[in-house]
Amino acid sequence: MARLVFYHHPQADNFSLKFSSTALAEVRSTQKESDERTKIIGYPFDTPVYVLYEGDSEIESAEDVDFDREWLRERITELPRSGQVVAFRLVELLEAAVHVRAEDEFRLYKEFEPLKIQEALNHVSWGTLLPEVAGEVMSNLILRHSLPNANHRTAIAMFQFCIESVEPGFEMPRTHIDDDTWREWVDPYIVDSKRIITVRRNNIRFKRLEELEVDLVERKDGIRIRLATFDLDMHWREALSTYAKLHEEHCTDFAHAVIERANRRELLDEPGPTKQEFIDYLESGLVERDFRDMF
Repeated sequence: MARLVFYHHPQADNFSLKFSSTALAEVRSTQKESDERTKIIGYPFDTPVYVLYEGDSEIESAEDVDFDREWLRERITELPRSGQVVAFRLVELLEAAVHVRAEDEFRLYKEFEPLKIQEALNHVSWGTLLPEVAGEVMSNLILRHSLPNANHRTAIAMFQFCIESVEPGFEMPRTHIDDDTWREWVDPYIVDSKRIITVRRNNIRFKRLEELEVDLVERKDGIRIRLATFDLDMHWREALSTYAKLHEEHCTDFAHAVIERANRRELLDEPGPTKQEFIDYLESGLVERDFRDMF
């Protein structure tokens, strides 16, 4: 039977795996050195494994989302115009997602970090082929994780806007088919994306688990990561760059799949927008758009 541990504490999603050992005393020693709130789980394998979880922040209710314009403006004044425009749109998308999904106990796990939005924009190969630009926009927004939740949902919306900035008449495949069909082919991309970004941030921790003969790590939403399928034996800095590149390739593959399913194969060879063209579309091309329809 596979040996499985949880990445997020089963009773507290905002606590994540930080350290593991077969020696409880070693885990407790590490716990004493932590400045964060902590929890410990002992997994009763033949040789028990003890895992220390740390919590970075309190979970807030979706009702706490209230990014008014003045509040947001105060936090993004240091950003160039492009970062400010994207930040405003991302917040609008987050609010729309919360509005639609509040009944699912939509929760907020971290603070809004607008400065990371500009970092994401700076890592996009603007003006290259459309699937590459759209995929990189999606990937880099997800990797920077600037919002307190819904980073995948909002990044896919920005991905859509990126394609629309070149072809305003483009329609995402979900507009042609029912939501169940949409989830059936999109969910695997999102699940694999979450696997990649989790391994990217935790290769050292996961390598230690692998040495303790753990086979699977399960993160929230029931997403399981089979450790043997990933190269974990590298410096954490190398892992950040290696898995960022893999994630960009994954999102570019998603872009190809979306364009093909929309029966717009001619867009595969179209140049993507420049940064300014993308920003112009976000400012003027989305007037009176109801973002709730996207979620």
